[in-house]
Amino acid sequence: MDKSKPKYCRKCIILNCKTLKKNKMIFCSDKCKKYPCKRLKDLDKRYKTKYKMSMIENLEFIKKHGIRQFTKNQEKKYKCKKCSGTICIHRGYCLDCK
Repeated sequence: MDKSKPKYCRKCIILNCKTLKKNKMIFCSDKCKKYPCKRLKDLDKRYKTKYKMSMIENLEFIKKHGIRQFTKNQEKKYKCKKCSGTICIHRGYCLDCK
């Protein structure tokens, strides 16, 4: 267990999904028969509303284009123009220079 992550992240039901661990999957969109499950849909709805980001769309993009292309796109999207730090999706500002 990664102690550096906040407690709510370590207890995440989706991250700790038994099906995901049992099948040794990296992404639930890979092989899970329940994908997208109710929990993921609910979380996706909250993130769309609050942060203008869809986890399901992200997973579909990864499935279609690969993790490397997804990572490149995210780095561009969340890179601070002022200091090149990372803009936090939850806070909406750069974690380095605010």
